[in-house]
Amino acid sequence: MKILFTVFLAAVLLNGCSKKPENAADLVLVNGKIITVDELMPEAEAIAVKGDSIIAVGKNDEIEELIGEKTEVVDLKGAFAYPGFIESHAHFLGLGNAKQNLDLTQAKNWDEIIFQVAAAAEKAQPGEWILGRGWHQEKWDPVPEINVDGYPVHKILSEASKYNPVMLTHASGHAIFANEKAMELAGINNSTPDPGGGKIVRDSLGNAIGVFEETAEELIAVK
Repeated sequence: MKILFTVFLAAVLLNGCSKKPENAADLVLVNGKIITVDELMPEAEAIAVKGDSIIAVGKNDEIEELIGEKTEVVDLKGAFAYPGFIESHAHFLGLGNAKQNLDLTQAKNWDEIIFQVAAAAEKAQPGEWILGRGWHQEKWDPVPEINVDGYPVHKILSEASKYNPVMLTHASGHAIFANEKAMELAGINNSTPDPGGGKIVRDSLGNAIGVFEETAEELIAVK
């Protein structure tokens, strides 16, 4: 009887030792430097993931308890693992910069843009750049009376900001509008050639109207 009890107890113990965790992880990373972004535990050795959620972070022996038969185990061998973000081409830096400049996305016509620039020029120090983004000539009503391919010429813009260079970026990012002061600082004149892959939009007399497309945008540098 004692022998049978001993065999039974051994079987129970062995079964307990081989029992797999009920909440086994799908993925476990071990032997790494896990950056947790948690002040209470800024770094860990291992991490366990189930589905699309992190279920545990800690030392190797703690996390290994969550390894099941189907768990994928990756030995980081001392490598770093840290949180990541899926960025959907949102241009975060550009968005942040845009929030500090004139928002031209809601401008219904060229006159409204001139009004915004003039208001900014009144507050700006002489020589300070006035920047904006979001204009689109195809959305304006009415179309500027004097225009080249739908683009207005810089005269009114330059009068609205005589002492401050102005650079207004198109909604697409593929063109900018500059006033006379900005072009003066950039050394733009009628003899300035179009750069490769870009275009300085000109009127019928060859005068730059203030619009610079594609690589020509680089001719106007904010300093």
